[in-house]
Amino acid sequence: MGMSAVCAVCGAASDIGHGFEMRGKWNGYMVFKCSACESGLLVKNAGRAMITKKTKTKPIATDLWQRMSVEWEKNFHTGSY
Repeated sequence: MGMSAVCAVCGAASDIGHGFEMRGKWNGYMVFKCSACESGLLVKNAGRAMITKKTKTKPIATDLWQRMSVEWEKNFHTGSY
């Protein structure tokens, strides 16, 4: 069983890696993308969350998430792997 999360935007619940795509770290948070609504989410202290198997997510502001997504696409082209 992996780490599970619930999207703070749409309420989708799933395991990280299935319904949530890990995107890296930002300002002490782990960054995830919700596969259901494509929102950006922050998880504080993901290492501790992995122990409890539950995470609390916090939405990333739309303008910041758009900028992050552009940078992600520049560095990791969709469909290139």
